[in-house]
This record gives sequence, C-alpha cells and structure tokens, in this order.
Amino acid sequence: MRLLKEVRNLTENYHVKSGMFHYLRGEYNQAEEFFRKALKDEAELSQADRRNARYYLTLSRMDLATRLHAAGDAEQAAEQFKRAADVGEGFPDVHYRHGEVLEELGRIDEAIAAYRQATRCHPGYVEAFVALGFCQLRSGRVDATVEAFENARRLKTQAVNDPHALGIELLRNGDAEGAADHFHEAYRASPQMADELRVAGLDRLAEEEYDAALECFDRAVELCPKYPDLQNLRGIALFELDRIEEAVEAFSLSAELGPGYLVSRLNLAFALVAADETRRAEEVLEQILAENPSEPAALAKLEELRSGKRPEKRRPMNRGTTR
Repeated sequence: MRLLKEVRNLTENYHVKSGMFHYLRGEYNQAEEFFRKALKDEAELSQADRRNARYYLTLSRMDLATRLHAAGDAEQAAEQFKRAADVGEGFPDVHYRHGEVLEELGRIDEAIAAYRQATRCHPGYVEAFVALGFCQLRSGRVDATVEAFENARRLKTQAVNDPHALGIELLRNGDAEGAADHFHEAYRASPQMADELRVAGLDRLAEEEYDAALECFDRAVELCPKYPDLQNLRGIALFELDRIEEAVEAFSLSAELGPGYLVSRLNLAFALVAADETRRAEEVLEQILAENPSEPAALAKLEELRSGKRPEKRRPMNRGTTR
C-alpha cells in the first residue's frame, strides 16, 4: 500500500515502522512483537511514535481477537480483547466487544464490568448500555438494570429524533440528498455489522485486493457513516486505485468527523500532495505540527515540500482486484 508505506517510512522508530508494516498485512502476532519492543523504551519514543505504537498495538490485539472469535475460540478471543483493553483503555469498542465474548462465556460479572467501562469511555454508546442492561437483568440487579435501560432508551430516542428532525427540515428546504443522509443515520445505522465489514476490508487491503476492500468499506460506511476510521480506510483503498480526488474527500471527511484523529489528517496531507494541491497539503501539515510539534512524518513531508524536493511520480498500477 503506497500511501501507508510513504507515511510509515517517515516514522522515526524502527520497531513502530515494522509493527505498522505487519499490522497492515494482517500479521498481528508479528506486529504485536514489534510494538511491544518499541514500548519497552516508551520514554525514549517521540510523542507521535508512542501514540502510533499504542494505537496499532490495540488494533492488532483487537483484530486478532475478532478472528479468534470468528474461528470459534472464545476463550482466546477474550484473552486478546483483555490485552487490547489493557493498552487501549480509552477505546470503547474494545471494552464492548470484550464484554460480548465474556457474556458468551457466561462470565457475567466480568462482562458487566467491560460494558460499564465502554459506557464510561463513550457515554453515548447505546449498544453498550443495552448490553449492560441485559447482563444486569441476568444477574438480578434490578436498580442497575433499570438505570442502564433508561440510559439506553434516552440515547436511542435521541439517536433517531435528532437526525430525523434534521432530515425533515432539509427535505422541506429542497435538499433531498442531505435529508437522505440524516434519515439513513436515524434508521439504518448498524455499528456491529459495519465493524465486521471493516475487518473484511482490512483483509482485502492486506491482499492488495483494493476494489474488494473498497466495496467492504463502502458497505460499512452505509451502515455507520460517522465512523472516522471507516472513512479513512475508504480513502486508503481509493488512493491505491488512483482515485485521488475521491481519496482526498474521504480523508477530509474522516478528519472532520474525528478532529483528533491524526492518522486521517496525515493521509489527507499526503493525498493532497499526490493531487498537486501543495498549498492545502502544507496547511494540513502546519495544523498537525501546531498540535504535535514532534510528529516526524509531518515534519519530514513539510520540509520536503518547502525544499521543492518531490519524489518521482508514482508509476501506473494494475487496477485489477488481485495482485
């Protein structure tokens, strides 16, 4: 994957670079080994490398757990989700999915703790409140069950009412396309199915089957349009298919949905360079560096742009769905 390779090559730490390489190939055990080596000397890492190592280590363990669970090994999946949660303690999805597997194993008290942590990380996580409510119902905790379902009802009602009202307003003002987006959010969002498609798309990316990956990400975005990571992954697939302008749009949307999501903003800057929008690329890199002064990929790319030293144009690629 050319875009990710270019970003990765400007990462300072060797172990972080290698871990990202293996993660993007779906080689999660090898990726974890490199990220753990990087984090052994965490104090010596730049802020950006430390963040990348922890982020991709969490994803490596989480995606490995998902594969183990799909293969029927719930015990090992639970262990991997726990390890992912230990690193990515602020990731609500890790705790939620850990809770699902623990509940399946009958470890109800642990499942309750995992679901509760998911709601702490993301107070608007309606699925986590629903799961928490059912788990507490099974354990006979009446007051806690009532509280969880009251929270779920409030959030679920709000999740429908707010986009529904906006959709009606846009429709009456003649914006049918904008209305459709809001109605979709109100009535067709499905985060769990979207995540299954995300994992399938990652597998296709690792095999360099970019058309198939894009199809997975497109379907996932339809189910969960406001998930920044899905828009970012969609941008990566578009970039690899040389659909650069569409990739820029996808990365821009990802950055808009998740303003603190550094990965998509870096990808946006590199895609803008590929689109010959150098000034916009510099502006994005300057914004990144204003918040993260030691970010190595942004520093190197901005220096390259200002020095006028541009890499050679990318060679035409095979646009087929396989290598």
